[in-house]
Amino acid sequence: MNTEIFYNRREDILATKDASVPNFTGLSLPQENIGIVDNRGFEIDAGIHKAINKDLFVNFGGNFSYNKNEIVFMDEPERAVPWQQLTGHPYGAQLMYRAIGIFKDQAQVDATTAKVAGTKPGDVIFEDVSGDGQITGDDRILIDNWDYPFTFYGINMDATWKNFTLTILLQGQGKVYKRSQYDNRRGEAGNYYKWQYDDRWTPTNTETNVARAYNRDDLYWSPDVRMSTYWLENCAYLRLKNVIINYNIPSQYYSKIGIARASVFVSGNNVALLYSANKIWDPEANNPGVYPLMKTFAIGANITF
Repeated sequence: MNTEIFYNRREDILATKDASVPNFTGLSLPQENIGIVDNRGFEIDAGIHKAINKDLFVNFGGNFSYNKNEIVFMDEPERAVPWQQLTGHPYGAQLMYRAIGIFKDQAQVDATTAKVAGTKPGDVIFEDVSGDGQITGDDRILIDNWDYPFTFYGINMDATWKNFTLTILLQGQGKVYKRSQYDNRRGEAGNYYKWQYDDRWTPTNTETNVARAYNRDDLYWSPDVRMSTYWLENCAYLRLKNVIINYNIPSQYYSKIGIARASVFVSGNNVALLYSANKIWDPEANNPGVYPLMKTFAIGANITF
């Protein structure tokens, strides 16, 4: 077993002096080498190599890694609310509203003080994080697991029995969020995804976590108007990435014709998604608007002269 623990401080990262010159001045400063980011983490890999008997040999291994960075300095201006300070959070953390449900009916809309003007039943409920009884920019929170997953892991196995060898590779990642929608044109301007249609809010289906149908992007909870956690999907997954079955052909069948070694194999890539926190699209794809990963299978031979 091998274990590595690391700490790395990166300095002289390009950043703008936002605290030195506020936005209301209209001035734009060039980026300077002032940013500081800490990186911490560890990696563990272990394996066993064992002969079960004279015909069966097994190699089994696995790895797990954790890596998280933290902004130490970026000349950040003081925010009105402390939970929006990027310093102390991972690089790439995003500010957005926290979605906590769907308005069931007009009675719930009327009884809710903290809401956006024009709210209708079926709209997304934002949490009043500041507690001031209204929804403002101060209610946005930082989402850390946005730019990259903090954890990766994998499992590999080789099992050899007589002339047959089975090779398996599993890989996965921990929690990382991706946007469930980039093109928000719907209704007259585009089609709906299936996840936006099934079990969506309607006057007769009010107990749901899927918002109402809408036209184009003229709504307050559009990701291009007020980005919120409603549009995020956790893309943690575990995938059976590769499977190979190989058969080494005995040499008596080809040694007299000048062949030194020969084998045939069947292989599969992206064979099965064993676990996915994301139920909408393939978690390895950036968003549901791109083509999913393809399963590929091959039959071949390796011949050495």
